[in-house]
Amino acid sequence: MPYKEEIIKHLDNTDPVTAKIGACNTVIRSQDGKLYGFNTDVFGVLRPLEARITIKDSNILVLGAGGAARAAVFGLRERGANVWIMNRTASAGQRLAKQAKAKYLGKSQLKPLMKKMQFQAVINATSVGMEDPGMQVKLSKDTPMAEAELKLTGARYLMEMVYAPAETKLMKIARGLGMEIISGAEMFVHQGARQFEIWTGKPAPVEDMHRVIVTALASRAAAAKK
Repeated sequence: MPYKEEIIKHLDNTDPVTAKIGACNTVIRSQDGKLYGFNTDVFGVLRPLEARITIKDSNILVLGAGGAARAAVFGLRERGANVWIMNRTASAGQRLAKQAKAKYLGKSQLKPLMKKMQFQAVINATSVGMEDPGMQVKLSKDTPMAEAELKLTGARYLMEMVYAPAETKLMKIARGLGMEIISGAEMFVHQGARQFEIWTGKPAPVEDMHRVIVTALASRAAAAKK
């Protein structure tokens, strides 16, 4: 981030999923020096959701239209989900919706739509709320969705793709509404596990990876309070 889309033109080849998504977060260099790209964000989204809901025919709202959002939208559509996209810049959200055969949802359209249906999950695929000093990234501590809007969705699950800090403002809002949280750490671990498999050709130690990430985030949070 933020070069997941930009890097595509510099690669010699990609796997079919990455080509369709148009975003890459994992690169390997072959023995002949060529660069091959993969997208593991899609695994980070699908694996945690599949453990909780039946994705096929579910209604899912994705916030954002960047590289992470593209992975979520295309991956979910491949699994047969009905996907709506909400994005700060309407044109980018509409373009992604058209490419993925999803639907764009303006904030003013949320309330009328919720009179007819509700979402099973909301996915925050924006960077709003992220703060990661280790990457020298310090962004807004705001939320991409207000409490009233999140409540309207009727969703049982919030998937937060931001993993630092461990508890974003959006997650706090969702907990207050009684929603179940799929943390950014869980998404991060699953996409990292797929990276491990690509780079090493071996099964990833998912439980160990998750324990390390949670411990590291907790240590960082404790250090920040001192």
